[in-house]
Amino acid sequence: MYLIYGESFRLIEEEIAKIIKEETNIVTMDLYHVSLHDVLVEAGYDSLFLEKKFLIVKNASFFTSAKTNEEEMESFLNYMEHPNSLTTLIFTTYDKIDSRKKVTKMFGEKNKIVSVGGLKPNDLVSKVRDLFFSKKYKINTETLSYLVSACGNNYDLIYNEANKLFLYYNEPQTISLEDVKEIVSKSIEDNHFRFVEAVIAKDINKAVHLLDDLYVLKVEPITLLMLLAREYRILYSAISLRSMGYPIPNISKHLGLQNWQVEKSLRSSSSYYMNDLSMYLKQLAKLDYEIKSGKIDRFLALKTFLFTIA
Repeated sequence: MYLIYGESFRLIEEEIAKIIKEETNIVTMDLYHVSLHDVLVEAGYDSLFLEKKFLIVKNASFFTSAKTNEEEMESFLNYMEHPNSLTTLIFTTYDKIDSRKKVTKMFGEKNKIVSVGGLKPNDLVSKVRDLFFSKKYKINTETLSYLVSACGNNYDLIYNEANKLFLYYNEPQTISLEDVKEIVSKSIEDNHFRFVEAVIAKDINKAVHLLDDLYVLKVEPITLLMLLAREYRILYSAISLRSMGYPIPNISKHLGLQNWQVEKSLRSSSSYYMNDLSMYLKQLAKLDYEIKSGKIDRFLALKTFLFTIA
C-alpha cells in the first residue's frame, strides 16, 4: 500500500504512474463520493482470473486532521493486518497528513508514505524546461522564467499552459516570449472570469464544472471568494443607485467602472433581489472566516455556496 500526499495534482499523478507502470487493471475511487467501506470491499475482491489490481483512492482525508468514522477506521486497521496480496492500494490526498494519528502511524510502519512537496524554484524551472524539451520545443531562460512566474510557480498550472502552447504552435519550434504573454495571461484571467460569470448567471452546472477545473489547477479559493464578493457588491450598489434615479454615467463614476460594465451588471440584476445579494455577501464573509480559521475545506465550502444560490 502507498500513501501519496502533496499540493500538486500533476506531481501526484506522476508518482502514481511510477508505481503502476504498464499495468492496465486499474480501479479509481474517490472518498468524496464513496465510503471507506466501499473501498475495502473493492480491495478485497478478486477477479475470476486472479489478476493483480491497482486501486487508486483519492481524497483520503482520514490520514489528515479531518474527523474520521471510528467504525471505518477499525475496519481499515483490520484490513492492514490482512491485506489482499493481489491488490495494490494507492491513497492520495492534497492535504497535509497528521503523523500523530493512529491510522497514519500504523500505515507508515508497514507501507510507503510519499510526500510530493512543492518544487523548489530551481527544480521547478528545470522540470518545466525538460517538459518542453521532451516535446522537442525550445524555450529560452527569460521566456521560461516568465511562464513560471505568470503561473505563480504552480506546476499544475504551468503544465496545462504548456500544453496550450503546444497546441498553439502545433509543431516543435522555439517558444516566443510574446506568445507566452498573450496566451498564458489571457488563459489565467479567463478561467477566473468564466467562473464568476457562470455564478452570477446562476448557471450552477457550468460553475461547478469550472470549479472542478480550478481545483485541479490548485487555484486559491479565497481569490475566487473575493472576486465573487466584488461582483455581488457591484450588483448591489448598481441596483441601489439605479433605483434612486442615478443615470448610468453617474453610477459608473461612483463605482469606478466603465459604462459597459455597469450596463452588464444591471442586465444581470434582473435575477436578483437586494435581500439576496446582501445574504450572499454575508455568506461569503462567513465562508472566508471559516476557511481561514481551518473550520472547513476551501473548495468544499465554495461548492456548497454554489448550491445555496441555485
